Amino acid sequence: MNALILMTRVPIPGKTKTRLMEILTGEECANLHIQFLMDIFKVCSRLVNDTDIYLTYTPKEDLSYMKDMIPEYIDTFPQIGGDLGDKMDNAIDTVLHKGYKKVALIGTDIPEIQPSNIARAFSVLEDKDLCLGPTEDGGYYLIGMKKRNSQIFSSSINWGKKSVIEGTIDIANRNNITVGFTCKCCDIDTKEDLMKFRDKMKDRTIKWEIFPQNTYKFINDILFSKYHKIKINTNS
Repeated sequence: MNALILMTRVPIPGKTKTRLMEILTGEECANLHIQFLMDIFKVCSRLVNDTDIYLTYTPKEDLSYMKDMIPEYIDTFPQIGGDLGDKMDNAIDTVLHKGYKKVALIGTDIPEIQPSNIARAFSVLEDKDLCLGPTEDGGYYLIGMKKRNSQIFSSSINWGKKSVIEGTIDIANRNNITVGFTCKCCDIDTKEDLMKFRDKMKDRTIKWEIFPQNTYKFINDILFSKYHKIKINTNS
């Protein structure tokens, strides 16, 4: 079995997706995050035959806000560490210590992610030490490895900036860690990201394995109808 870790904030109003609060309320940001999670859980349901699923969360005392929505097949544990790199390193190490040969970690603000993106990551790890799933903004939404490589999460990485994936690849190269990639996806952090997501939902040439229905409906019915009066059409 492989293992997949979902890394998330608990969707508490005012404490998640705060960069979107220039156009949304704290409550709406939290509700959007819930839709991300519901879509990610649908993706995970396609993987459970050969992948164990974990969810690591912060703040550690607030799991009750989301406990009822987490499927029974997902085990949970709180995030440990200072910055984002520490938290990812500790989460991967925790799961590797359970005996898995391959572990991948993903963020939960990637509603377009598909089961094949994750399956491809595990395939890449057959031949590579490290797999990255690039985002459009220069970061990564997925990192996978077969053994702990703490140096990949160096404090020299400026988390949240456009140089994240370049810095990670540079560290890997300097440490003789081979790198492969799975498909590029868009995360959602800003108003511009929401607009890009809307446009992608309108693209009828895309063949979805699992359409991100919850996020689509929330953006269509609440966000864009409220703020932009835009109706999104889709073939879902």
